[in-house]
Amino acid sequence: CALLASCLYSKMAYKVKSTKDQSRYDDMRKQARIYEERSVYLQSKLYEENAALAMELVVTEFSVWDITISPLECAHENMMLDFISQSCCQRRLNKIWYNDIGGSLKGVLKKGLLNGCCFCFDTDNEHDESKLRKFVCSPLARFGLHYAFFFAALVCYSAFLLTELDFIDGLQSVGPYEWIVYIHLLGDVLEQYRHVGLKEPKFPTDLTDIYESKTLLKHSWLYRVKSYLYNFWNILDVISYILTVTAMLVRFFKPTTTNNLTRRFYSLGLFTMYMRFLHIILVERKLGPKIIMIKEMVKELLRFIGILLIFMMGVGVLYHANMYPKHEDMWNSAGWTYWRIWKIMYIPYWQIYGFNFLDSFDANSTTPCTTIQSEWESNPDIERCNRYDWVLIVIAAFYMLISNLLLVNLVIALFSFRFRRVQENSGKLWRYLRYEVIMDYRTIIPAPLNLIIRPILSCMSIYRKLRRCRHGNDVHNQKTDREFIYAFGLFQNIIYCIYKNL
Repeated sequence: CALLASCLYSKMAYKVKSTKDQSRYDDMRKQARIYEERSVYLQSKLYEENAALAMELVVTEFSVWDITISPLECAHENMMLDFISQSCCQRRLNKIWYNDIGGSLKGVLKKGLLNGCCFCFDTDNEHDESKLRKFVCSPLARFGLHYAFFFAALVCYSAFLLTELDFIDGLQSVGPYEWIVYIHLLGDVLEQYRHVGLKEPKFPTDLTDIYESKTLLKHSWLYRVKSYLYNFWNILDVISYILTVTAMLVRFFKPTTTNNLTRRFYSLGLFTMYMRFLHIILVERKLGPKIIMIKEMVKELLRFIGILLIFMMGVGVLYHANMYPKHEDMWNSAGWTYWRIWKIMYIPYWQIYGFNFLDSFDANSTTPCTTIQSEWESNPDIERCNRYDWVLIVIAAFYMLISNLLLVNLVIALFSFRFRRVQENSGKLWRYLRYEVIMDYRTIIPAPLNLIIRPILSCMSIYRKLRRCRHGNDVHNQKTDREFIYAFGLFQNIIYCIYKNL
């Protein structure tokens, strides 16, 4: 109740802030903080008295005010960093992350992999088999396996872009690197769609049957999409998907001998995937906060771009009006690459980085050029000769003074402020984002393995439903981890049979 009360006060404070009622906003924020502190206090006291019970309670769903949610999920959705950073929540997240195998990465590798190797030589040892199964189904193993396949896809993507991007002539001209990229892309897109479109099953605990109740309020599909796109890393995923799919459409349906447009889209998609690969560093305790700082600074830079665009557009128009007077052909019909907007923005943009372009202000600096209007309008490859005007030097001097001394230093000051803010709460932010990673990879099957395992799970689900209809009783669904174990075992048997027949 204290967590939900804090959430409601925070939401109401946000609504009041839009009406410019500062005093009421401060009062509601104060009340929200009081309830959050009470929830943290109650959690810490219960953890001191009974740690096992406290760790079960934070992930058990409760129904309060017709809202069914677990305390940990409620704290995450409302960015309660203090609550999630408590030892109780972190220990429970560790148990989920390592699947109750151990308390550290070294212990998990020792008990999971080494016992698994022992099971390969001694198949009668059920204890080693259970350890191996727990390790395979742990979010840690899924996370590592996901990024192992992701890294392999990156290598194949890079090799394909560097070597195999030839003129397409049917599917037979598609190389092996390209096929690997497409298969991984298909599996990743389907898994992300399932993650967003389907409601995640609640986390089963020992207290679930005691406090189980009907969920009266559920997150809508639109809310889940918004929450998905609110994540910076998911946005990078979506951008990489769009760029790669666009490149595929251009490559297969509008091929050329040079493939320049296709190569550009593939290059942008590959660059976005490399940026996405930085997410693997987020789970590391020391390097994770550095990635958070980079992400927050990128957000600050994107907010600042609006101010820079106004300055660049204003100065660019001044340059162009005095260098090319009475230039009417602003939107050339030859293509968007010949529009004058790029000429207007070119010099002001690079002057921010210290290039003065004083030679460009001289008369007829662009050669070859022409002063005949019909020639530069009919042939966009021929540049118009510019005119010299002393006011250009004055404008450039004033603009570079403002941009290099004021705007750039303002950006540096914003970065410094954001760095200090993140540094102060780096531990809490890292634990908060770590929750997202753990809960995401609790149910995700790494691509492209999901293309094999998901159909098996679907067949099992259909079989259970048919069996339930035949017997007419209410059969509870098995846990996702047990389904994954069984499906993975079937996959292992298939591979073993293929290897044995070879």
